[in-house]
Amino acid sequence: MKLGRFMDDAYRGLNKGRSLRSEKGDPIFSLDDLGERLGTRPSRMEVEELLPQDPGTLKRLVESDPGNRYQVIWGHLSSIAAERSQQPLHLPAGNYAGLELSRGTIILEMGGDHVGERMKGGRIYLRQAAGDYLGQEMTGGGIVSRGAGNYAFRRMSGGLGVIKGDCGNFLGLGCSGGKVVCQGSCGERAGWLMSSGSLRIHGDAGDYLGLLMKGGRITVFGRVGRRAGWRMKGGTIRGKAFGPEAADGVFGLD
Repeated sequence: MKLGRFMDDAYRGLNKGRSLRSEKGDPIFSLDDLGERLGTRPSRMEVEELLPQDPGTLKRLVESDPGNRYQVIWGHLSSIAAERSQQPLHLPAGNYAGLELSRGTIILEMGGDHVGERMKGGRIYLRQAAGDYLGQEMTGGGIVSRGAGNYAFRRMSGGLGVIKGDCGNFLGLGCSGGKVVCQGSCGERAGWLMSSGSLRIHGDAGDYLGLLMKGGRITVFGRVGRRAGWRMKGGTIRGKAFGPEAADGVFGLD
């Protein structure tokens, strides 16, 4: 029997719209069932209001495949499971893993997009490279990843991010705090619109490093592409060697 028909039968004679937004403690049959009640992008509070305290139900939901439709819900569930667990939570992979995580530890075997988004505390370890938007808008906690795609630690305001390999473009875009260490090389426009915090890049950095930078510190131990520090208004940029058209405010390493 399909889920939709099952739910129709279960709530026969009741107001369907109201029953699907049911109260905490009502049984959750599957991730699809929870998604039908919450929609595709609920808040953390909305997920917790319906989620039973039963650890078996939470385990079953976290082990479910969210597909493309319920990735945000699954991300909240992964964080709730990690926060309730006394041991690190091991997961195969998943977009939005550790969404708004506040404590606990998640270990991901594979990467995904939006991992650690808006996290406030705890730890996330990725055994492989992450996708795009790693640690976006994080305010605390720590992430360690083998590598990262584009927009890693975008609009970060606190916490620690360590990338043990290379990452893509726009590293630390709009950062207002926190510390990011890239042990490999990064693409172009790292530190774009950065206002505070620290970026340390052990390899090379692409063009337009620190574009429109307002504050914070960027240190590159390798070579930097062209137009480093272009139109920067504050902060410091240091590098081993700079490409053409670097701004006057950039400095070599001592």
